[in-house]
Amino acid sequence: MISAILNNNVVLVPAFLVLAVLLGAAARSLAARRGLPQWPTVLLGVALAGELAATLCPTGNGGGQNPSCTWGADLAFTLGAEQGRLNLLMYVPLGLFAVLAFGRPAVVAVSVLGLTAATETVQGLLPFIGRACDSGDLAANALGGLAGVLLGCAVRLVQRRRIRPAGKELAVGGAMAAALGVPVLLLQSLVLEPTVATGLSAATGPQRELAHRDAELLFGPGSRVVAVQRHLGGPGVDQLFVTGERQGFTLDWPSGLLRDLNGGFLPEETDSGPATDQQAREAADRFLAQWHPAASGEPQFAPHGGQGGRRRFTYTYSGGTVHVDVDRNSRVVEFRRD
Repeated sequence: MISAILNNNVVLVPAFLVLAVLLGAAARSLAARRGLPQWPTVLLGVALAGELAATLCPTGNGGGQNPSCTWGADLAFTLGAEQGRLNLLMYVPLGLFAVLAFGRPAVVAVSVLGLTAATETVQGLLPFIGRACDSGDLAANALGGLAGVLLGCAVRLVQRRRIRPAGKELAVGGAMAAALGVPVLLLQSLVLEPTVATGLSAATGPQRELAHRDAELLFGPGSRVVAVQRHLGGPGVDQLFVTGERQGFTLDWPSGLLRDLNGGFLPEETDSGPATDQQAREAADRFLAQWHPAASGEPQFAPHGGQGGRRRFTYTYSGGTVHVDVDRNSRVVEFRRD
């Protein structure tokens, strides 16, 4: 996963540089011993360093408690998101430089598939590093690696360099597939808990536009949206799961009503010091008038009832209740609709 790059993981760049030097030097030594082309082999080592750093370097955000893996995510959604496209692009150099270095496209294809399967499995086995095993990531990585293999074959043909015979390649590739695939499948089936992603699909253009517009309204101009996912939440009710760089929220579609706000600060209402209860109430009322006008009236008030000393206001409407948490600076920091 490339989310560590987007979240400014301070450990990632040093880890990549160390791995790039070590693997690049090892690749250069291998090229000298086996008579392989030097630069493609060295660049393959550097590309592998990038894959290891970007996918296995801890994010520092923690993770789930139990080893698990999510299966069934919509591939169109994965590739439509920035993270999915970066996952794909990350594996293109691996396939490309491996074919240029070794000239064995079938073996390289199996290797990149094995690498992404092993990477996702390790992410699932080590949830505390803040990563997650996801079939969408695996598919994006695999597509990128196979695209790199095809690109490498095209380059070798242009260079009029030999590509190893298909028959032998298939035999070696099949043996590698068994050697890599069996342990991964055993771990996936015996150790990791499968989580099926149901009802998920790619968002449409109008849905993505709504998500981007609401992100700027909630978090200020220039707020970036990483992904928008559509989920059928009930009869005739679609929900949009919107993931930002540091916060997320859920909308009902097509009404656009806010369902919940998952962390992140909204623009400050005041800079005049700690807010009074009345100022916090006014901030909650203004927020509710914009995002869920059906809920109104006198709310239940819980002084310091939210997490971290927040004031919580609970409003009622015909379909249930909504909770609005306001911090000491009159910023809405949580919204939830029950």
